[in-house]
Amino acid sequence: MSWLKGTLRYGVVAAVLMGAAPQFAKAQDAYPSRPIKLLVGFAAGGATDTTFRKLGELASKHLGQPIIVENRPGAGATLAPSTMAKTEPPDGYTIAAATAGLLRYPYMQKVDWDPIKDFTWITGLGGYTFVLAVNADSPFKTTADLIAYAKANPDKLTVATAGAGTTMHLLAEALAGMADVKITHIGYKGSSEAVTAILGGHTMATVDAIGTILPYVESGKMRVLLSFDPQPVASLPSVPTAKSLGYDLVYPAPYGLVGPKGMPPAVVDRLYQAFKAAADSDEYKKLLVTLGQTEWQKPPAEYQKWAGEFYLSERSLVERAKLLRQP
Repeated sequence: MSWLKGTLRYGVVAAVLMGAAPQFAKAQDAYPSRPIKLLVGFAAGGATDTTFRKLGELASKHLGQPIIVENRPGAGATLAPSTMAKTEPPDGYTIAAATAGLLRYPYMQKVDWDPIKDFTWITGLGGYTFVLAVNADSPFKTTADLIAYAKANPDKLTVATAGAGTTMHLLAEALAGMADVKITHIGYKGSSEAVTAILGGHTMATVDAIGTILPYVESGKMRVLLSFDPQPVASLPSVPTAKSLGYDLVYPAPYGLVGPKGMPPAVVDRLYQAFKAAADSDEYKKLLVTLGQTEWQKPPAEYQKWAGEFYLSERSLVERAKLLRQP
Protein backbone atom coordinates (compact mmCIF):
# COMPACT_ATOMS: atom_id res chain seq x y z
CA MET A 1 0.00 0.00 0.00
CA SER A 2 2.97 2.32 0.54
CA TRP A 3 3.59 2.51 -3.20
CA LEU A 4 -0.06 3.51 -3.66
CA LYS A 5 0.23 6.27 -1.08
CA GLY A 6 3.40 7.53 -2.74
CA THR A 7 1.79 7.49 -6.15
CA LEU A 8 -1.24 9.37 -4.86
CA ARG A 9 0.98 11.91 -3.09
CA TYR A 10 3.04 12.61 -6.21
CA GLY A 11 -0.14 12.76 -8.20
CA VAL A 12 -1.53 15.44 -5.91
CA VAL A 13 1.71 17.45 -6.14
CA ALA A 14 1.69 17.21 -9.91
CA ALA A 15 -1.93 18.32 -10.04
CA VAL A 16 -1.16 21.29 -7.84
CA LEU A 17 1.80 22.28 -10.02
CA MET A 18 -0.26 21.85 -13.18
CA GLY A 19 -2.93 24.05 -11.67
CA ALA A 20 -0.38 26.66 -10.62
CA ALA A 21 1.26 26.86 -14.03
CA PRO A 22 -1.69 28.54 -15.76
CA GLN A 23 -2.01 30.92 -12.82
CA PHE A 24 1.68 31.85 -13.09
CA ALA A 25 1.36 32.36 -16.82
CA LYS A 26 -1.77 34.42 -16.25
CA ALA A 27 0.09 36.58 -13.71
CA GLN A 28 2.79 37.30 -16.30
CA ASP A 29 0.18 37.98 -18.96
CA ALA A 30 -1.42 40.50 -16.61
CA TYR A 31 1.86 42.38 -16.12
CA PRO A 32 1.90 45.14 -15.09
CA SER A 33 -0.92 45.20 -12.58
CA ARG A 34 0.52 48.02 -10.43
CA PRO A 35 2.84 51.06 -10.85
CA ILE A 36 6.44 50.52 -11.94
CA LYS A 37 9.38 52.21 -10.21
CA LEU A 38 12.17 53.56 -12.45
CA LEU A 39 15.40 54.42 -10.63
CA VAL A 40 17.64 57.10 -12.15
CA GLY A 41 21.22 57.50 -10.91
CA PHE A 42 21.39 61.27 -11.49
CA ALA A 43 19.87 64.22 -9.67
CA ALA A 44 16.60 65.75 -10.87
CA GLY A 45 16.78 68.40 -13.55
CA GLY A 46 19.68 67.09 -15.66
CA ALA A 47 19.60 65.60 -19.15
CA THR A 48 19.41 61.99 -17.92
CA ASP A 49 16.57 62.74 -15.53
CA THR A 50 14.66 64.64 -18.24
CA THR A 51 15.19 61.82 -20.73
CA PHE A 52 13.97 59.00 -18.52
CA ARG A 53 11.03 60.96 -17.17
CA LYS A 54 9.83 61.48 -20.74
CA LEU A 55 10.47 57.85 -21.66
CA GLY A 56 8.60 56.69 -18.55
CA GLU A 57 5.70 58.98 -19.31
CA LEU A 58 5.42 57.71 -22.90
CA ALA A 59 5.97 54.02 -22.04
CA SER A 60 3.34 54.10 -19.31
CA LYS A 61 0.70 54.77 -21.96
CA HIS A 62 1.52 51.42 -23.55
CA LEU A 63 1.76 49.56 -20.24
CA GLY A 64 -1.44 50.88 -18.70
CA GLN A 65 0.31 51.67 -15.42
CA PRO A 66 2.21 54.76 -14.23
CA ILE A 67 6.00 54.69 -14.16
CA ILE A 68 7.31 56.52 -11.11
CA VAL A 69 10.82 57.98 -11.40
CA GLU A 70 13.03 58.03 -8.29
CA ASN A 71 16.38 59.85 -8.35
CA ARG A 72 19.20 58.09 -6.53
CA PRO A 73 22.50 59.72 -7.51
CA GLY A 74 25.80 58.41 -6.25
CA ALA A 75 28.72 56.03 -6.94
CA GLY A 76 29.25 57.29 -10.46
CA ALA A 77 25.54 56.90 -11.28
CA THR A 78 25.69 53.19 -10.34
CA LEU A 79 24.04 53.43 -6.93
CA ALA A 80 20.53 53.19 -8.38
CA PRO A 81 20.97 50.13 -10.63
CA SER A 82 23.34 48.26 -8.29
CA THR A 83 21.02 48.70 -5.29
CA MET A 84 18.12 47.50 -7.41
CA ALA A 85 20.09 44.43 -8.52
CA LYS A 86 20.87 43.44 -4.93
CA THR A 87 17.54 44.17 -3.25
CA GLU A 88 14.64 44.02 -5.71
CA PRO A 89 12.83 40.93 -7.03
CA PRO A 90 13.04 40.32 -10.80
CA ASP A 91 9.33 40.90 -11.35
CA GLY A 92 9.57 43.99 -13.54
CA TYR A 93 8.18 46.40 -10.96
CA THR A 94 11.55 48.01 -10.24
CA ILE A 95 13.82 48.87 -13.16
CA ALA A 96 16.71 51.29 -13.57
CA ALA A 97 18.38 53.63 -16.02
CA ALA A 98 21.71 52.26 -17.24
CA THR A 99 24.44 54.64 -18.35
CA ALA A 100 28.04 53.93 -19.34
CA GLY A 101 29.18 54.26 -15.73
CA LEU A 102 27.55 50.94 -14.89
CA LEU A 103 30.05 49.22 -17.19
CA ARG A 104 33.00 51.27 -15.97
CA TYR A 105 32.74 51.75 -12.22
CA PRO A 106 34.02 48.25 -11.29
CA TYR A 107 37.36 49.22 -12.87
CA MET A 108 37.55 52.23 -10.55
CA GLN A 109 36.18 50.89 -7.27
CA LYS A 110 35.79 47.46 -5.71
CA VAL A 111 32.10 46.53 -5.94
CA ASP A 112 29.94 43.65 -4.71
CA TRP A 113 28.01 43.28 -7.95
CA ASP A 114 28.75 42.11 -11.49
CA PRO A 115 27.96 44.64 -14.25
CA ILE A 116 26.81 41.94 -16.66
CA LYS A 117 25.61 38.91 -14.71
CA ASP A 118 23.62 40.76 -12.04
CA PHE A 119 21.33 42.56 -14.50
CA THR A 120 18.69 41.84 -17.08
CA TRP A 121 19.52 44.05 -20.07
CA ILE A 122 16.12 45.21 -21.32
CA THR A 123 16.71 47.75 -24.10
CA GLY A 124 19.03 50.41 -25.46
CA LEU A 125 17.27 53.75 -25.81
CA GLY A 126 19.61 56.53 -26.98
CA GLY A 127 23.03 58.14 -26.76
CA TYR A 128 24.69 61.25 -25.37
CA THR A 129 26.95 63.86 -26.94
CA PHE A 130 29.41 65.27 -24.41
CA VAL A 131 31.12 68.66 -24.62
CA LEU A 132 33.72 70.75 -22.83
CA ALA A 133 32.34 74.20 -21.98
CA VAL A 134 33.18 77.39 -20.07
CA ASN A 135 31.42 80.52 -18.93
CA ALA A 136 30.89 83.02 -21.76
CA ASP A 137 33.03 85.51 -19.79
CA SER A 138 35.91 83.05 -19.50
CA PRO A 139 39.30 84.10 -20.90
CA PHE A 140 39.47 80.63 -22.52
CA LYS A 141 38.29 81.15 -26.09
CA THR A 142 39.62 77.82 -27.33
CA THR A 143 40.73 74.45 -25.95
CA ALA A 144 44.32 75.53 -26.61
CA ASP A 145 43.82 78.50 -24.26
CA LEU A 146 42.51 76.22 -21.55
CA ILE A 147 45.36 73.72 -21.95
CA ALA A 148 47.96 76.49 -21.95
CA TYR A 149 46.59 77.79 -18.65
CA ALA A 150 46.62 74.30 -17.15
CA LYS A 151 50.25 73.79 -18.21
CA ALA A 152 51.30 77.07 -16.65
CA ASN A 153 49.20 76.50 -13.50
CA PRO A 154 49.23 72.82 -12.47
CA ASP A 155 46.10 71.77 -10.51
CA LYS A 156 44.65 75.29 -10.75
CA LEU A 157 42.22 74.52 -13.58
CA THR A 158 38.96 73.47 -11.92
CA VAL A 159 36.58 71.26 -13.93
CA ALA A 160 33.04 70.64 -12.69
CA THR A 161 31.03 67.52 -13.55
CA ALA A 162 27.87 65.76 -12.44
CA GLY A 163 29.87 63.57 -10.08
CA ALA A 164 33.00 61.49 -9.49
CA GLY A 165 33.13 58.38 -11.64
CA THR A 166 30.67 59.67 -14.23
CA THR A 167 31.44 59.70 -17.94
CA MET A 168 31.94 63.46 -17.69
CA HIS A 169 34.59 62.98 -15.01
CA LEU A 170 36.40 60.29 -17.02
CA LEU A 171 36.44 62.41 -20.17
CA ALA A 172 37.83 65.41 -18.27
CA GLU A 173 40.62 63.31 -16.75
CA ALA A 174 41.37 61.50 -20.03
CA LEU A 175 41.64 64.79 -21.92
CA ALA A 176 43.93 66.19 -19.23
CA GLY A 177 46.09 63.07 -19.41
CA MET A 178 46.41 63.28 -23.19
CA ALA A 179 47.30 66.98 -22.95
CA ASP A 180 49.79 66.18 -20.17
CA VAL A 181 48.26 68.64 -17.72
CA LYS A 182 46.89 68.37 -14.20
CA ILE A 183 43.40 69.55 -13.33
CA THR A 184 41.31 69.71 -10.18
CA HIS A 185 38.06 67.82 -10.62
CA ILE A 186 35.03 68.98 -8.65
CA GLY A 187 32.16 66.51 -8.62
CA TYR A 188 28.67 67.76 -7.85
CA LYS A 189 25.43 65.89 -7.16
CA GLY A 190 24.16 66.54 -10.67
CA SER A 191 24.50 68.53 -13.87
CA SER A 192 22.36 71.42 -12.65
CA GLU A 193 24.73 72.03 -9.71
CA ALA A 194 27.78 71.83 -11.99
CA VAL A 195 26.28 74.38 -14.39
CA THR A 196 25.38 76.67 -11.50
CA ALA A 197 29.00 76.52 -10.36
CA ILE A 198 30.21 77.55 -13.83
CA LEU A 199 27.72 80.38 -14.15
CA GLY A 200 28.60 81.62 -10.69
CA GLY A 201 32.32 81.63 -11.44
CA HIS A 202 33.07 78.97 -8.81
CA THR A 203 34.65 76.60 -11.34
CA MET A 204 36.42 77.27 -14.63
CA ALA A 205 35.17 74.58 -17.01
CA THR A 206 32.75 71.69 -17.21
CA VAL A 207 32.22 68.50 -19.18
CA ASP A 208 28.57 67.57 -19.61
CA ALA A 209 25.91 66.36 -22.03
CA ILE A 210 25.24 68.93 -24.71
CA GLY A 211 21.55 69.00 -23.79
CA THR A 212 22.47 70.45 -20.41
CA ILE A 213 24.80 73.06 -21.91
CA LEU A 214 23.00 74.09 -25.10
CA PRO A 215 20.31 76.33 -23.52
CA TYR A 216 23.04 78.38 -21.85
CA VAL A 217 24.99 78.61 -25.09
CA GLU A 218 21.90 79.84 -26.90
CA SER A 219 21.27 82.45 -24.20
CA GLY A 220 24.86 83.68 -24.43
CA LYS A 221 25.91 82.50 -20.97
CA MET A 222 28.28 79.65 -21.91
CA ARG A 223 30.70 78.73 -24.66
CA VAL A 224 31.50 75.22 -25.93
CA LEU A 225 35.17 74.55 -26.69
CA LEU A 226 34.98 71.01 -28.11
CA SER A 227 32.80 67.90 -28.39
CA PHE A 228 33.70 64.25 -27.94
CA ASP A 229 31.67 63.03 -30.92
CA PRO A 230 33.31 61.59 -34.05
CA GLN A 231 31.91 64.46 -36.15
CA PRO A 232 31.03 68.11 -35.35
CA VAL A 233 27.68 68.43 -33.58
CA ALA A 234 24.85 69.49 -35.90
CA SER A 235 23.61 72.14 -33.46
CA LEU A 236 27.14 73.57 -33.07
CA PRO A 237 28.85 72.94 -36.44
CA SER A 238 31.73 75.34 -35.79
CA VAL A 239 32.78 73.58 -32.57
CA PRO A 240 35.76 71.24 -33.17
CA THR A 241 35.91 67.66 -31.98
CA ALA A 242 38.58 66.44 -29.58
CA LYS A 243 39.88 64.17 -32.32
CA SER A 244 40.20 67.04 -34.80
CA LEU A 245 42.36 68.84 -32.23
CA GLY A 246 44.71 65.88 -31.97
CA TYR A 247 43.21 64.06 -28.98
CA ASP A 248 42.22 60.48 -29.75
CA LEU A 249 39.11 60.69 -27.62
CA VAL A 250 35.83 59.84 -29.35
CA TYR A 251 33.10 58.92 -26.91
CA PRO A 252 29.42 58.61 -27.76
CA ALA A 253 27.81 57.07 -24.66
CA PRO A 254 24.63 55.00 -25.08
CA TYR A 255 22.06 54.58 -22.32
CA GLY A 256 19.23 52.14 -21.72
CA LEU A 257 17.17 50.18 -19.26
CA VAL A 258 18.06 47.28 -16.93
CA GLY A 259 16.33 45.16 -14.33
CA PRO A 260 17.46 42.61 -11.73
CA LYS A 261 18.82 39.35 -13.13
CA GLY A 262 16.36 36.55 -13.84
CA MET A 263 13.40 38.55 -15.12
CA PRO A 264 10.80 36.45 -17.00
CA PRO A 265 11.23 36.80 -20.78
CA ALA A 266 7.57 37.76 -21.19
CA VAL A 267 7.99 40.67 -18.75
CA VAL A 268 11.21 41.77 -20.44
CA ASP A 269 9.50 41.75 -23.82
CA ARG A 270 6.55 43.73 -22.46
CA LEU A 271 8.89 46.43 -21.16
CA TYR A 272 10.98 46.38 -24.32
CA GLN A 273 7.95 46.84 -26.58
CA ALA A 274 6.59 49.68 -24.43
CA PHE A 275 9.89 51.57 -24.27
CA LYS A 276 10.59 50.92 -27.94
CA ALA A 277 7.24 52.52 -28.77
CA ALA A 278 8.21 55.44 -26.53
CA ALA A 279 11.60 55.80 -28.24
CA ASP A 280 9.98 55.60 -31.68
CA SER A 281 7.51 58.38 -30.90
CA ASP A 282 7.78 61.80 -32.48
CA GLU A 283 7.61 63.35 -29.01
CA TYR A 284 10.72 61.51 -27.84
CA LYS A 285 12.61 62.16 -31.08
CA LYS A 286 11.87 65.85 -30.66
CA LEU A 287 13.34 65.68 -27.14
CA LEU A 288 16.48 64.03 -28.53
CA VAL A 289 16.95 66.99 -30.85
CA THR A 290 16.35 69.45 -28.01
CA LEU A 291 18.86 67.67 -25.77
CA GLY A 292 21.36 67.06 -28.57
CA GLN A 293 21.17 63.29 -28.09
CA THR A 294 21.24 60.53 -30.69
CA GLU A 295 18.92 57.67 -31.59
CA TRP A 296 20.31 54.31 -30.48
CA GLN A 297 18.03 51.34 -29.94
CA LYS A 298 18.82 47.74 -29.06
CA PRO A 299 16.47 44.82 -28.27
CA PRO A 300 17.30 42.72 -25.17
CA ALA A 301 19.70 40.17 -26.70
CA GLU A 302 21.61 42.77 -28.72
CA TYR A 303 21.74 45.13 -25.75
CA GLN A 304 23.27 42.45 -23.52
CA LYS A 305 25.82 41.56 -26.22
CA TRP A 306 26.74 45.23 -26.60
CA ALA A 307 27.06 45.59 -22.81
CA GLY A 308 29.56 42.74 -22.63
CA GLU A 309 31.70 44.22 -25.40
CA PHE A 310 31.49 47.77 -24.03
CA TYR A 311 32.47 46.56 -20.55
CA LEU A 312 35.71 45.14 -21.91
CA SER A 313 36.52 48.30 -23.86
CA GLU A 314 35.87 50.65 -20.93
CA ARG A 315 39.05 49.61 -19.17
CA SER A 316 41.11 51.63 -21.67
CA LEU A 317 39.22 54.86 -20.90
CA VAL A 318 39.73 54.36 -17.16
CA GLU A 319 43.43 53.73 -17.75
CA ARG A 320 43.77 56.88 -19.88
CA ALA A 321 42.11 58.85 -17.09
CA LYS A 322 44.57 57.27 -14.62
CA LEU A 323 41.72 56.12 -12.38
CA LEU A 324 42.18 52.34 -12.59
CA ARG A 325 41.80 50.89 -9.10
CA GLN A 326 44.62 48.90 -7.57
CA PRO A 327 44.03 45.16 -6.92
